[in-house]
Amino acid sequence: MENTRIFSLILLKEINLLEKIPPLQGQVRDAVLRREWTAYEALTESIGELGAALGALEEERAAVFAALAGETETSRSFYAWAARLPPEERRPLADRYRVLRALALQVKLTGEALAAYLQGTRTAIAGVLDRAYPDRRGKLYSRRGTEREADMRSVMINTTF
Repeated sequence: MENTRIFSLILLKEINLLEKIPPLQGQVRDAVLRREWTAYEALTESIGELGAALGALEEERAAVFAALAGETETSRSFYAWAARLPPEERRPLADRYRVLRALALQVKLTGEALAAYLQGTRTAIAGVLDRAYPDRRGKLYSRRGTEREADMRSVMINTTF
């Protein structure tokens, strides 16, 4: 039963990390709308760090669950395994697992919506740059003369001719 307690704690840690992501996603959206690219980069880095921590916890949870499923000889399904637990152990675990899945879905959907918005913004910027520099045929060049992809960084135009 020690593994069950560890599994429960891992679920709780994952929930705590996932709860931190939606506010950051909202701040990313606001930073993009206000064109605060430094804040955008810092926020995406923070989300990346949370994602890495979640990945590590996910691996740990999968290993603990594999040990638990092996101990009880059940399938790899959480609910099939949890169904064999006594109700007083099953309810808190099932509740945490359900909250974890709901939060993960919320983060995923919000992230996909934000990615779609950013892709639309990137496409619009590329269109503007294509119109502004038609001779480049969609290509941009760095200061060193190497070709680079158009991105969402600010464009500096030299107005002294």
